[in-house]
Amino acid sequence: MIYKTKFFALSELAHPRIINAIGEVNTWARLDAEVLQDLDYIREEWYLIHRSGIYCNRLNHNLDSRGLRPPDDQDGAFYSTHKSGNTFDLEPVNGQLESFYNFMIGLIKGGKLKAINTLEDFRYTKKWVHVAKMNTASRPLIIKP
Repeated sequence: MIYKTKFFALSELAHPRIINAIGEVNTWARLDAEVLQDLDYIREEWYLIHRSGIYCNRLNHNLDSRGLRPPDDQDGAFYSTHKSGNTFDLEPVNGQLESFYNFMIGLIKGGKLKAINTLEDFRYTKKWVHVAKMNTASRPLIIKP
């Protein structure tokens, strides 16, 4: 059974070209289920504290590559983990990015997330918080973009 998030539409999690090319079912299947469960947990917990949602892709702002990206996408690195369906760039609706970054560190260090264990260093990505599942025992692993 395919896991679908409670709080995010598929268009918020995957590039429109992927959805158009392979369809919704196949696109959902390419997204990591444990990471999607983590995204729902993150959204629930953030909302309880801040009464604010979380953005990923924002098509009305031309932001379409914050989730699953096509192989030839020009945003980000050639070997970006965004192309694996386990990495997302998140932005709190209330604009409290640094607070959200610290919130994410707390969730990861506290063992609250099943899969997400990696963040990009906030000093380099001040317009979003990059969250990912990577093959590491570090919790969190902080990387430079």
